[in-house]
Amino acid sequence: MAETISPFALIGNVAFRRVWVSGALSNVNRWLEILAVGVWVYDRTGSAFDVTLMFVLRFFPLMLFGALAGSLAERFDRRILVMAGLCVLTASSTVLGLLAAWGELALWHVAAGAVLNGVIWAGEMPLRRTMLGDIAGDSRVAQAMGFDTATNNATRMLGPLAGGALLEGIGISGAFFAGAALNVFSLLLMARVRMEDGARAGASPAGVLTALRDGFRYIRTNRPLVATLAVTVIFNVWGFPMTSMVPVIGKEALGLSAFPVGVLQSAEGLGALLGALSIAWFGRAVWFRRIYVFGVSSYMVCAIVFAASPWFLLSGTILVAAGIGGACFATMQSTLTFLGASPEMRNRAMGVLTICIGTGPIGFLHLGLLAEWLGAYTAVTVIAVEGLVMLALALVVWPEARR
Repeated sequence: MAETISPFALIGNVAFRRVWVSGALSNVNRWLEILAVGVWVYDRTGSAFDVTLMFVLRFFPLMLFGALAGSLAERFDRRILVMAGLCVLTASSTVLGLLAAWGELALWHVAAGAVLNGVIWAGEMPLRRTMLGDIAGDSRVAQAMGFDTATNNATRMLGPLAGGALLEGIGISGAFFAGAALNVFSLLLMARVRMEDGARAGASPAGVLTALRDGFRYIRTNRPLVATLAVTVIFNVWGFPMTSMVPVIGKEALGLSAFPVGVLQSAEGLGALLGALSIAWFGRAVWFRRIYVFGVSSYMVCAIVFAASPWFLLSGTILVAAGIGGACFATMQSTLTFLGASPEMRNRAMGVLTICIGTGPIGFLHLGLLAEWLGAYTAVTVIAVEGLVMLALALVVWPEARR
């Protein structure tokens, strides 16, 4: 049966392998820059709110343009759209690297780069993941998403390590130039992808606004899909923002320099890698929703413990555990959305999923303001407790989320 086949068998498919590696390279760059920018901004301003603001600017476009990307995928070749985005990211990283090397880099330059990265990410996420799902087929979509999540989470381990090392050894310019190089390699791989579905993915190329309207109408009638998206919003508003406080807590409370902060942030990526690989290998369809809810709740519990930890080793261990929970969530959100939508609605459903992921800026702003008023430790605790309460309420309103 399909669910007993090793997820590594998917690597034998040339198209899957190229899309997968291309995504992995661009994600290394994404997490490398997030760490480097976070530390650079905190060193420059000393403000926890300014650090979270960079996250807000990077994630806000997901909410604005996620569904639009899903609709555009029905009218244009998804591969070409992803390649165009990679070209823009390469140019952006190169310009920021040159400004830093010349000593002209300002906070607004970094902020503009974060917004541009967010716009491209809003398109790349639903486009590339739908490509992977189509290549794998329905019977192996959970394995494809699990394997892709595992590699993406490995980049959350490698990216911060590389970002911390480059920032400490070369400076912020080295991080941006490395990002540009990674995007070039990602672009070359995507250029060699050949898919049979061509420009469209099985749906009629309706107008963009019509596709958006029909997509939202369809989702409203699908309670299991609504339940999945509701839990996604809860995680991104009350769970994931905790990552923005890792550089602040590492620098302020634990007294770490750039590279150890990168090590600390990479611990979550290590846990996420282990969790996603376990799901890809052992996950069964009957467990999917329980894995999903467990991932969100365990992540928030780990955030509370992390906020109370005074030691580097304990903090790193807790972040590994949080990463495992995050992997359970991240793998299942794409899998449940892909499988929960009819084939002709998958592009639109994945676009709406991206909008839900894009609600994260609300949480980042909330956390940043709390950190300014109460301190980073207390802010992380408060937002995680709020998230657990909201999750409990969601399970009452949408019992489909756990069945």
